[in-house]
Amino acid sequence: MSDVKTGPLEEQSICVGCGFCCDGTLFLHAHLNPGERGGLPEKIDRRSITEDGKDYFRLPCLYFNRKCTIYDRKRADVCFTYRCQLLKDFAEEKMTHDNAVATVREAMEMRRTIMKEYRIMTGTRRKIVFRNLLGELGKMQNAAGKDAEMGEDFKMLQARCNIFEALLIKHFRSAEEFEKMVMK
Repeated sequence: MSDVKTGPLEEQSICVGCGFCCDGTLFLHAHLNPGERGGLPEKIDRRSITEDGKDYFRLPCLYFNRKCTIYDRKRADVCFTYRCQLLKDFAEEKMTHDNAVATVREAMEMRRTIMKEYRIMTGTRRKIVFRNLLGELGKMQNAAGKDAEMGEDFKMLQARCNIFEALLIKHFRSAEEFEKMVMK
């Protein structure tokens, strides 16, 4: 167990239960370092891919179930090294522990509302992660046509997604990550 990397205890209490970086809220894949594939927990290895000569594993992580279930075991390096903006702000004392935890709770509640409204609007019970939900909304808009007038439910859900994205950008994505997204 000595080769297992964990963050400081106060940081863990913010990070481990959040999981936005693991559950498809922020990303649809996570970077693997060269040579990591083949030596990772089975569910991560099974979901690993290579694109443009770089290795990744698909998210949501199958070891995330409301919290990381393998936090105390060997996992991908990115699981230890990635720091969202919230953790950076906490480490730099720009945010208190209580404020960080409250921000995570607020973001989780916003996401719950979005998911519930999506299921009601589409009539689906299928589980979907936030990043994929955004893609589905785009497909719905495209299928209706660029100039089509979408219903009020759709507009409200899209507005909630935009507000949630703003919260993610402010508190969870670093400025560098946001720039990479915009420049694509």
